[in-house]
Amino acid sequence: MPDTHAPRIAAVVVNWRRPQASRAALAALAEVGAPGCFPVVVENGSDDFTDAELARTPGGRRVVSPSNVGFAAGANLGMRAALDAGADWVWFVNDDAAPEPGALATLLAAAALPPHPQVLGPKILQADHPERIDSVAVTLDLASGAMRLLGHDEVDRGQYDVLGYAPLAVTGCALLVSRRACLLLGGFEEAYFAYFEDIDLCLRARLAGLHVAAVPAARVRHDRAPTHAGRQSPSSLYYSVRNHLVVVALFCPKPPWLTRLRSLRVLGRYLSFAALRSGAGAPAALRAVRRGVQDYQRGSMGAAPADLGD
Repeated sequence: MPDTHAPRIAAVVVNWRRPQASRAALAALAEVGAPGCFPVVVENGSDDFTDAELARTPGGRRVVSPSNVGFAAGANLGMRAALDAGADWVWFVNDDAAPEPGALATLLAAAALPPHPQVLGPKILQADHPERIDSVAVTLDLASGAMRLLGHDEVDRGQYDVLGYAPLAVTGCALLVSRRACLLLGGFEEAYFAYFEDIDLCLRARLAGLHVAAVPAARVRHDRAPTHAGRQSPSSLYYSVRNHLVVVALFCPKPPWLTRLRSLRVLGRYLSFAALRSGAGAPAALRAVRRGVQDYQRGSMGAAPADLGD
């Protein structure tokens, strides 16, 4: 007999013209072995799935946005459909992520323990090299703007498996959020469009008195490179530098001269990323960083400029 007390978990996958990747994510989700888990696919300016295809999984559903409204807004569409369907938890899973069996059960078990975190992230491993960590949590010094992914590119020797602190933030690669937190926070801040909406949500959760937890025993594999053609693509650099500056200014306001100094430190980080682009790609990457800073200064949010390139 099914466990009638098992929580209902909606796994939200935002699909934007990557049906093969989204189907791979859904296949991995089907193997997590958690009763009460059902998929919600958001067609974000895509038309790659059918209602019948999603209906093969009990509770599965499809949400359609006629245009690409960005990851944050697309994820919120899925979240609202999940809550309407009675979900107790919403698991935002990237289309390039593959949860390992047992990952969801491990996250839920952590949520059941004091201090009962409402926002939880697993250990993210590199898909091609699962012995290496992609991230365990996000460390961000709001005062200076310095940020790094905890454990990134380290060989996983279990060094973070007994992580015993509440991180400032966890990544949105496979972010588990309670119904209570979804309703209280309203989901992701859609103005970011993409990138840093996960950090913003974690920071707002902490300000609201909710606990954020990293759960290294839960494992998810992440195929990072295909997204926006890699971390140094013009679009990813544009969103990252703009939204990074917005987050630190919003959650740690400073006097103007200190804000400028912090912005220069953040800018240096992304100029370094842009410099990693080779050949003809480097000028476009540098222009994207410059445009991201300019739009931050203008207060221009939402989708990247159409002429930026991918």
